[in-house]
Amino acid sequence: MKSVITDGKGKVELKEIRDPQPNSHQCLCRIDACATCTGTDKKLVNGQMAWANKYPAILGHESFGTVIQCGRDVRNIKPGDRFLRPAAAYPWTLLDGYASWMGGFSEYGLVTDTKALQEDNPSAVIHPYCVYQQLIPPEISIEAADATMLVTLKEIASTLRDLDIKFGSKVVVLGTGAVGMSMCYFAKLCGAYPVISVGRRDQPLEDSRKTGADFVINVLHEDMAQKVMEYTQQSGVDFVLDAAGDTGLIMNSGPMLAKYGAICSYAGRTGAEPLAVDSIKGAAHWKYIQGGPDESSAHQYLLDLVRIKAVPLKAFYSHTLPFDEFEAGFQMLIEKQASKIVFTMT
Repeated sequence: MKSVITDGKGKVELKEIRDPQPNSHQCLCRIDACATCTGTDKKLVNGQMAWANKYPAILGHESFGTVIQCGRDVRNIKPGDRFLRPAAAYPWTLLDGYASWMGGFSEYGLVTDTKALQEDNPSAVIHPYCVYQQLIPPEISIEAADATMLVTLKEIASTLRDLDIKFGSKVVVLGTGAVGMSMCYFAKLCGAYPVISVGRRDQPLEDSRKTGADFVINVLHEDMAQKVMEYTQQSGVDFVLDAAGDTGLIMNSGPMLAKYGAICSYAGRTGAEPLAVDSIKGAAHWKYIQGGPDESSAHQYLLDLVRIKAVPLKAFYSHTLPFDEFEAGFQMLIEKQASKIVFTMT
């Protein structure tokens, strides 16, 4: 099968490797589409993720696929079932000599019937990645490319839920990629006002308005703190949400915090140096939160939003390309000609 391989030194290529072989409790999936998680994928390609220490490796984790074959002991999954996050190989395992950094950019992947495995072998160790491999019920009508967006949306929905953003919260979002747009969307669903998007390029900033931003600030031309205070009538914001991993933006966020406000760092930052939180100058009694998702817990919530057509899935990705064009597509991301690409395998 074809898979996207990176050497961790900046190179990506589409290579032919061995198909995954499901065990008796696993299912083989045809992967229908997989989206770039642009920030994470760029860092993985350039060897900038501390936990990604084995290369060459298979990329991709925002995948969506259809079950085509079930192992003999599978009882709770059937051919035709659709799953998020099928993986050519589970993380920290090998396929055909390649490590897996989720392995979704492949033509085929695996999902596991964890319920049957636990029933048959109560002492079995379930791979932690299995919790993300969640079923899309047949009554949920969704295109393959759109379905890949559910991964990021579940991550951000669960993160903002745990921050307790609510009606009247004032929010700044640093970054205008899919994560930043998702943060604007869920902050607005929570009743936040204003929601202010901060970035460096005009078109992505305008795109963020489509998913909830009330105001936008281009930091190349405007003073971020000054504009935020203007948009909040000098009260400051309750939450600064980091979707970019930009240390400079985070460090300059303090002056726009309201009393008891919080800076929440979600995006992974490039580099190993710890953030100098003590050097951030802000209002009295503010706090710094290292955020993180509980993706699987938001699954039903996103299914419900899709069912009632309340989430603009197509707004969160900029391009759809065939899998054979992966190398050219990834170059588009590097050159900022695209923000998030869905590659379709079928």
